[in-house]
Parts: sequence; C-alpha cells; structure tokens
Amino acid sequence: MATSVLLACGLNDQKLPGFVHISEESNVDGSFLISCILGQRLRISNAGTLLVCLQHHYQHYFNAGMRLGYNTNIFQGKTLNVIDVLSDMASEGLSCKWLRNPDGLTLTEQLVEDIRAQVESNYANRNSYTILIDNLSILFNLGASKLQVQQFCQDLASLAKERDNLTVITKLSNSDIYQPTDNNVAKLGQVRIQVVRLKSGVFREVDGKLLIERVLDEGSYACEEARKEVLYKVNDRNVKVFTPGEVGVKV
Repeated sequence: MATSVLLACGLNDQKLPGFVHISEESNVDGSFLISCILGQRLRISNAGTLLVCLQHHYQHYFNAGMRLGYNTNIFQGKTLNVIDVLSDMASEGLSCKWLRNPDGLTLTEQLVEDIRAQVESNYANRNSYTILIDNLSILFNLGASKLQVQQFCQDLASLAKERDNLTVITKLSNSDIYQPTDNNVAKLGQVRIQVVRLKSGVFREVDGKLLIERVLDEGSYACEEARKEVLYKVNDRNVKVFTPGEVGVKV
C-alpha cells in the first residue's frame, strides 16, 4: 500500500536515522507520510511508537490506518502510545495543561516532559522506538514562539542522540512561511523530505512532489546528485510514487 513511498524516502528499514524532518509547503498535504510511517513502524515486531497528535486527533490516524490496511487500536497501549493534544483541548477546554499549565511550564516544555516520560516507560522494552510529531506549526497557533519551537526540536534531537535505535520524525506545514524555522529544524537531522507543489499547477494524475535529501554532519545538504525527486498520488486506499518521466509532467 505505502511501501513505494517509504522506499523512495529511505524510511522502509527497521533502523531509521535518528532525526527526520518533513517540510510541507502551503497548499499541499503531507499528512499521508505520517500515516505511512506509522503503519510501517507498527508492523515491525517489538518496535515502539509514540504518536504526538497536534494537527489531527487519534481517530484520524485510526481511520487513515484502516484505509491503508492496518488497525492502530490493536497496538494502542502496547507498542503504540499516543499524546493526543488536540483531543485533550477539545474535552478539557481552557483548563487543560496544554493551555494553562499548573506548574508554569510552557506548552513546548510540557510536551518535552511528557515525551521523555513515555520514552522512560517504554523504550527499554522495545528493539527500537519512533516518536512522530504530526505538525510543528500548530505550536505557533497555540502561542509558542519560534525560539520555543526551535528549542523543542533541539531537545528531541538530543533525546535521539542519547539512545540507540530511537528516531524522531517531525513535520512542519506552511514551511515556505516558516522558512527559517524549517531550515533550522531540518539541519538537526539526517534526512529532510520536502512536500512541494507542482510548478505546472493541478494535475489529475499527481498530487505533488517529494524532494528527499540527506543532511551532512556539518548541517549542510548533500550535493544535487544525491537528492531524489519523486511525484506522488494519494488515493483512498493507496499512495503511489512516480518519476517525472513516467507521467510527463513539469515538476
């Protein structure tokens, strides 16, 4: 179902890079990547996953998973744990800890604390552990500053360096609007995936383009020859990738 897109992105192996960042341009939707990665991690024996829901609540990922051929409910509370910020705010309103913290922590500090608590409880029992943050830009909407979001990502990158076989995957929508933050976060990791619009506009056979590039140790990007470009199409029960030549579209 989603194997081709994960292979194209280099994310189909049991062992993933320590930090992966997904940059999502305005007017494109890269949420399918989070659902594809989630399904792949859940299928690996004894691999732990923590899903941090900022853009979509847990039910969205359950529905997306069922369309892609996996049931998150089977894994929840076992190899899958969820921090559902969106549902907490909907059910508790202004009294929830994400909006009014009794300990005086900022939103991003509370997130780091909860993520670390989940890792401490579950990491040792798993062969590998993956933390998925579905949309960093929602933190801006909830009042976090650019500095706080950057520090949040630096804390997550440090967490990945502290432990073997722990991977952090972040996504930032409207990356062209938050470009400095997007670039700074991307340079914390080893892989950057950009989800971008087609230059030719709307095309029936293709939804957009993925630009996959490796980040070198010194924070610069790999040479042009090492970058990969693929086109993608999201259907109701599938995600397909193509090379530009296969569909004859200007990218």
